[in-house]
Amino acid sequence: MITVYYTEVFTHLKENDYRFYLNKMEEERRKKLLLIKKESGRLQSLTAGSLLHFSLCEQIGDEKKSPSFSVEYGENGKPYLSEHPDLHFNLSHSGSYVCCALGDRPVGVDIQKITDVKKGLAERFFTEEDNRKLHQCSEKERKELFFRMWSIKESFIKLTGKGIAGGLDTFEIDWAENLILDREKKDPIAHFMVCNNLAGYSACVCSWTPMGDVVWKRVRI
Repeated sequence: MITVYYTEVFTHLKENDYRFYLNKMEEERRKKLLLIKKESGRLQSLTAGSLLHFSLCEQIGDEKKSPSFSVEYGENGKPYLSEHPDLHFNLSHSGSYVCCALGDRPVGVDIQKITDVKKGLAERFFTEEDNRKLHQCSEKERKELFFRMWSIKESFIKLTGKGIAGGLDTFEIDWAENLILDREKKDPIAHFMVCNNLAGYSACVCSWTPMGDVVWKRVRI
């Protein structure tokens, strides 16, 4: 089972609250956070780390006894929980929201705030079929579809751990079956599920195997 926890990014925390949440984070993320210069970036990272802690408390611990965990990174740079090899997670943030996908199988999650699309971005990163589909839409629909495509593709890239360098145009989307297809062979290689509960945002979770019911859970931390 996969649960996607999501929450709003912290804003203007008092010093004691900031320290409280900072102390809940695993050491490596805490070190990286302290190097971020912009307050908005620090708050996003702090929220993401706190949401991971909250999610793990629900799965393997509780608020009185915090779960013991440390985050390691695989050869592709994808994070994993070294003490809990059967529990997989992935984080994403955009705009005012942070998501944490947690489940019993490898997972990738992405959230995108729907904004204006930079000219030429779709042509640069998407397939011809993607662009054909976009050009069939009205301007408003095109913007929403672009970010829906981007969140689906990014969640798959994060599942692989390869990052955007892996190429967003090397695979295709089967909208009818919620599948990621190999662009050349047309074989299914992953499954995805989108979230329609966040107005102004597009979010998606992706896994190698069918996911069944994915729980999207809004929380306060």
